[in-house]
Order: sequence, then C-alpha cells, then structure tokens
Amino acid sequence: MIRSIYLVARRDYLGYVQAWGFWLGLMLTPILLAVGIMAPTWAENSQPTRYYTVIESGSDFTEALRAEIDETRVDAARLALDPASVIGGSDPNEALQTFDNALAGGASVEAALDQAGAPAIELPQAGLIHVDPPAITKEGLTPYLLGQKLVDTPEGPQPLFAAILVPDGDGDIQYWSENVTADSLLRQVQAAEQLLAERRVFEAAGVSPGLLRQAAEDARPVTERRARPASVEAGSQVTMADRAPFYASILMAFMLWFLIFSVVNYLLMGTIEERSNKIFDSLLTSVKLTHMLAGKLLAVLAVALTLMGVWAIGTTIMATAFADMVDPGIRGPIFTVLGSVGELQLLIPALLSFVLGYLMYGAIFLALGSLCDTIQEAQTLMTPLIVLLMVPMFMITVAISDPQSPLIAVMSWVPVFTPFLLILRIPTVLPLWEITGLLVLMIASSLLVLWLAARVYRAGAVHGAGVGDVGKMFAKMLPGKKAKA
Repeated sequence: MIRSIYLVARRDYLGYVQAWGFWLGLMLTPILLAVGIMAPTWAENSQPTRYYTVIESGSDFTEALRAEIDETRVDAARLALDPASVIGGSDPNEALQTFDNALAGGASVEAALDQAGAPAIELPQAGLIHVDPPAITKEGLTPYLLGQKLVDTPEGPQPLFAAILVPDGDGDIQYWSENVTADSLLRQVQAAEQLLAERRVFEAAGVSPGLLRQAAEDARPVTERRARPASVEAGSQVTMADRAPFYASILMAFMLWFLIFSVVNYLLMGTIEERSNKIFDSLLTSVKLTHMLAGKLLAVLAVALTLMGVWAIGTTIMATAFADMVDPGIRGPIFTVLGSVGELQLLIPALLSFVLGYLMYGAIFLALGSLCDTIQEAQTLMTPLIVLLMVPMFMITVAISDPQSPLIAVMSWVPVFTPFLLILRIPTVLPLWEITGLLVLMIASSLLVLWLAARVYRAGAVHGAGVGDVGKMFAKMLPGKKAKA
C-alpha cells in the first residue's frame, strides 16, 4: 500500500515540479505580490513635481494648504520616530511628543524633526510645491496654466499646474487648472478651507483655536494594560510584543488561505486532464483507487510544502540582505511579528490547520475534477467554487476586527471556516478544550470529506459519472432510499 501511494505521489509531484510553468509561477507570485504592495508607493513617487500658486491678501490660506499637503510627510515622520505608538496605539515617546509640539507651534516638518533630535529620515518627496504668483489675475495666469509661459522655481523654469484665487470676504475660492483628472491638490484645497472655516467659527464664538490644542495636550494619557501575564509582567503596559502574536496570526491565516487555494487547483486540473486522456484506465490496472487518491493528495501537499520552503528561504535571505536598509524603528516591529510566527503555540495549530484544511478542500476539488471531461465542462462549477474560495476570506476579514466576537466563535465550529479562524483565535488565549475540540472537528470533517470524495472519485473516474449523477449517487446513500431500476 505504502509503495503504491508513494509511486503515485512521486509521479504526480515530479510532473508538477519538472514543468517550467511551476517554477515560473513560484518566482513570479512573490514578485507580483511585492509589486502589488509597493505599487501605490511607486505610483506616488513617480508623480511629477507640480507647482501651484495662491493669490490672497494674506498668508493664512497658503499656510493651511501647506499643512494639508505635508500631512503625508508628517505621517511618515511620526512612523519613523515611534512606530509602536502609531501602529500599536501605545503612548508616544519623548521624540514624537517633541515633534508634535513643534508642528503645533508652526514649524515645518524638517524643522520639527531637527527639534526632536531625529536621525536622518527619508521623507516622501513633496509632489506639490508652492511658488510665488507670476500674476495676480486670472487673465494674467492663463498663459502659465496653458504652458505658454513658465514660472521660476529652484529647479528652473517649470509649467504652472494650478492657481488658487482666494478672495477677501465671502466669495468662492477659485481653483484654476487645465488638468481635470489629477484632483489631489483640489481635495487638499477643500480640506484647507474646512480647517480655516473651523477657525473662523471658533473666533466668532470668542474661543481661541489654541484651546483645542491645549485641551489635547492636557488630556491624561490612556495606557493599555492586561491582567494576564504575557510577554511582560502581569499588569504591565501592553507593548508590540503583546500584539505581535495577533498580527502574526493574521499573516498566517491569509498565507494559509493563499496556499490552500493555490495548490488545490492542481488537483482539479490534473484530474480533468487524466480523465479526458483516459489515463485512469492504465493506472488502475496496477494501483488501487484509494491508493491513487491518497497519492495525488500527498503529491500536491508536497508541492505546497515546496512552495512554503522556497518562499521561507527566499524571505529569510531578503530580510537578512536588506535589513540594514529599513529604518530601525520600523524594522523592530516587523521582526517582532515575524518572530511570533515561530512560536510553537501558534505554529503547531497553524501547521495542523494547513494540513487538515488542505485535505478537506483538496478532496473536494479532486472529486469535482473527476466528474468533468474537459476544462469547458469544469467551468460550470466555477461559480460555486469561487464562492467556496471567497467565503473563508470574508470570514477572516470579519475576524480581524474582533476575533473574540460570538459570531466568530460560532463560525469557527463550521468545518470550512475552522482551519482559518482557529489560527486567528489562538492569540485570544483559547481554553485547551476548545482548541482540542476544533482540531478533532477538523480531523473528523477531513475524514468524512475524504470518504465522500472517494465515492465521487470512483463514480467519476472509473464509471464515467458526470456532475448530474452526483445527486442520484448520494440519494442512494440515504437511509430508506433505493436506486431506481
């Protein structure tokens, strides 16, 4: 038996890994994921520098607009100064407090960083830069807006992207630009006017806007603590080390979902190909059907482990090679989260969830593939398959916001959700009986699905049954039901 299963698994495994498309997909997948993650940053950094001008009698609107434009750079500076406070919600450190106070006092982002004593921080490039108005009327600005004339900038003559005319009194603010698609500056102009409107309301009420800042500074800090001893002493302040297991569980849940539904398609397509090519007939002359089923599942499981191993090694190499390029304040939380992945109380349930979840979903896809002769015929099953794929992802998303929700607790006992939700619930310190019960549930569900899949597999691969025959086959299995003559 073992030899038969091994030979089937070896045959299928080598058939997958020896194909150039497998290694192409293996290499392209993390690259495409990285591109998808970095694309917004690259798109933002690749935007050309655009120059705008403000025509007003004073400087209030110009300063408010500059503050809105600098918001992205402020967020980047705050993250670099104290990532734990920004990400984890803990109290800001002294450097971040100094930075925020300097900004509140009217300092620029660079000046606030100097006051905070921060090391050299690479801030996002300022994509919108204010220049002195080359004219003060709409008619005089038109040639600059149309590109017929250029404005003087530190980088030399450049076209004028937009002009904002701020009238005295209650008149409308006019935003002039020939680019009607790039509206980021327009939104920031609207936000700046909203800020100034709030200030005017405060002044009309005889309230100084500085009172709000003073109230924020006088507010007592709220320190998050936990009674249960975790990574620190009982009753001590919650740190990134305490939050890291939950962040790691989110990462592992999504990776589990991605891995399972990346490899089960191998089973679906491979089975369809073998059925259409009548390969089953030759294989069944020397191998029992159950051994073939087990061998195919083990082969694709080995493919998944190969993917995990290559990606883990690649991630380790990349993290080691580029660790020095990442800001120390950000590098620390990242490595803390990644370190939590290796904790046994999280790693062991995750591995068990992966294996059992794979067996359950893999058996389903294997059985469905045995009912189809062609890829075109399998397309009739794609809608329920897509739903089957996406529902666990939806439940993971819901669980992230509140893994201790009663809904999540109940849904984790639904076998199709259990492999993913168990991982997310582990950091909430589940009782041992519930962890054991969920693992037993997954084992029982996987065995049941495997048994049913074997029946469907035999009917489809051996007897040529189709999708429409499945209902009749299961009807025969019900008590009191007899097959029709």
